[in-house]
Amino acid sequence: MAIEKMLDKDIRQVVKKNIIKNHIHDPTALVVEELGLNFGRSRIDIAVINGEIHGYELKSDSDNLLRLPRQVEAYSAVMDKVTLVVGSTHADKAIQLIPDWWGVKIATQGSRGGITLKTERRTKLNKSIEPLELIKLAWKDEVLELLSQRILVDWRIKKLKKREIYQLVVDSFSHDELRNHIRTILKSRDDWRSV
Repeated sequence: MAIEKMLDKDIRQVVKKNIIKNHIHDPTALVVEELGLNFGRSRIDIAVINGEIHGYELKSDSDNLLRLPRQVEAYSAVMDKVTLVVGSTHADKAIQLIPDWWGVKIATQGSRGGITLKTERRTKLNKSIEPLELIKLAWKDEVLELLSQRILVDWRIKKLKKREIYQLVVDSFSHDELRNHIRTILKSRDDWRSV
């Protein structure tokens, strides 16, 4: 009997069971599947939010790498760390498409269908997060509430275009303050999809 080709859902189960299982049960961490970036234009497969935002992008042997360059751009703008979990079929090509600071785990399927993950490259800290892209992880009402910590948010502010409001926040807080506030905002939401 032939083994079925490894799919994203298979890799996702292994990542949840072997890599992020402690975060799933940690009340100080938040694990979000399909976290939307840039107002939902891009989604990372799994994000772990605690003292940093660590994204996991999954590429099984059944996938292709056509979207990876755009995903690299979107994820690199907001994630503190990113780990690519990739099937062995695409590993060499995928590694050429990602920055050096991204970690890489290679997923291989054994003769009985079990999947193992091997660390090919350790994840490093992203040093080029873009504040305006980072603040886009927050919803408009959350951004207005954050902005109210620094300025009076009246009807004139509320009537501004979304991008102008977000830029006001970026101009009002330091980079580290923004990173801390975004993590706090995301972790305090009640209506995430459960993992």
